[in-house]
Amino acid sequence: MNFLKRLFQNEPPKQGLHAPLTQTEREAIIDLLLLAIYADNHISHAETVELDNTVDSIGWDSGSDVELYINGATARARSARQNQETKSEFIDYVAERLSTTANKQRALDLLNRLFIADGKSDEEAVLFALIESKLS
Repeated sequence: MNFLKRLFQNEPPKQGLHAPLTQTEREAIIDLLLLAIYADNHISHAETVELDNTVDSIGWDSGSDVELYINGATARARSARQNQETKSEFIDYVAERLSTTANKQRALDLLNRLFIADGKSDEEAVLFALIESKLS
């Protein structure tokens, strides 16, 4: 993460062409990406860089630091991998927090970018299809 950059940043993050995300939507996207990082049981440097870039691009507007959120969310994402039922419930919870079709598509785009950062594995392709079906 670009901790020092964010620490001394005086302006809100730029949203570019996308509509602003709510804090709940930011958290949902981070949860989704953390689940994805563990999909193939291999955490690559390229994936962590992509996660950092995504967190920087979507911003953070909470009283607590994003690093604290990521620590807790990582544990939840790892637990969600235990079986299909918990994974499905986790994805459903992510979908509930993404309020618009545009932001669901944005989450899918960010997810795909994370997967292709180090080459999309078969496990990641299966997870992407599941997530895509739940966000549609």
